[in-house]
Amino acid sequence: MGVAQAADEPGRLRLAHLSPDTPAVDVALTRAPADGPAVDPGPEVGDALRYGDVGEYAELEPGAYAVSIRPAGTDADTPPALSARIEVPAGGARTLALSGAFAELALTSLTDELAPPGAGTARVRVLGAATGASDLRISVEGGPLLAAGLPFPGTSGYTDVAAGPASVRLASGLGTTTVPLDLRGGTVVSLLVLDDPDGGIVLRPVLDAVSPASVPVGAVEAGGSGALSSAVLAAGPALLPRRVPVAAAVAHAGGSLGPAGASPPGAPVRVRVPGAGVDAVVGVTGLGADGALAVPADPALAGWYAGGPAPGERGPAVLAGHVDWAGRPAVFDGLAGAGPGDEIVVDRADGSSARFAVSRVLQTPKDAFPTDAVYGPVPGAELRLITCGGRFDPVSGSYADNVVVFARLVG
Repeated sequence: MGVAQAADEPGRLRLAHLSPDTPAVDVALTRAPADGPAVDPGPEVGDALRYGDVGEYAELEPGAYAVSIRPAGTDADTPPALSARIEVPAGGARTLALSGAFAELALTSLTDELAPPGAGTARVRVLGAATGASDLRISVEGGPLLAAGLPFPGTSGYTDVAAGPASVRLASGLGTTTVPLDLRGGTVVSLLVLDDPDGGIVLRPVLDAVSPASVPVGAVEAGGSGALSSAVLAAGPALLPRRVPVAAAVAHAGGSLGPAGASPPGAPVRVRVPGAGVDAVVGVTGLGADGALAVPADPALAGWYAGGPAPGERGPAVLAGHVDWAGRPAVFDGLAGAGPGDEIVVDRADGSSARFAVSRVLQTPKDAFPTDAVYGPVPGAELRLITCGGRFDPVSGSYADNVVVFARLVG
């Protein structure tokens, strides 16, 4: 299997029940026909969805879908109380919200912008779903205004807010209240304003997507230097790096290749891609002086970017390794041979393993490195493996391209 160019990404869709006086509902979804209504409502994608519930994103093929809503617990052939047609764009994300009061109930498609927040910030929007807050003003004390005059129902735009503890001030016809929040850098958050069963309103944060708090700059240099290769080869085979058996390397590292006590329990210690012949010990890496992702100096090791999520956590976990070094194959030599559907297994320091399936393999020029696609916020647990590829320039000792394997958690 060779390197495939990027295909259309699937779209993402989730459901939200934001109607205060509407009982629980079941939701069915099916591909919409080109002409006319859907005959079959399709499989159920939301079971007993209640006010304030926000589901997880589902990945769907891009296109048009028919959504039908019926009272919770009724038979699948019950005529829908409400239906709508929704477009799911390639690579885009949508929230389908059941919104408004029951007497004026509507299905509203909200565009979710999962673009990376600015450095040191979280990206925040407000979803107004409280009947008592029809002229809502929300601001961060000492920070930006998030919404002004927000109606019910209503949705604000996105605002970047400094990461860390924050006090959010809510003002409406019901009075003013302040709510403490702790915003993690690199996240995208929806703040739900809901009716409190005991009176008044409450603010509930929903974590939409996660990216590294600090995003590396530019491409990844993960090939052996041509100049260094010539020098080492001239010096003789004794100076060539050797592959360390995986079991021996893990045993030597005590299960973790980071400094003693520095790696969290979920830190990766080994990565296997059987379809590409990759079986590698994983250490910890970070950013170089230029802000780019550093690759371990030892070509027998892959490096986990510890500034981002660990494999299996929500967000894009990133592992990088050399394709070759000093004229010899290195840890990710076979990575370009991975293909969609291939299994990736990451063993972690706590003895657990995370299993991923390759979704696509991208070979891209280094001067067009897809930073947003690699490090941008994602709703689920994903993995990226990065090395070098393409044409090798012996003068600069660098490859023209990077190879990036994208994968999603399956277990």
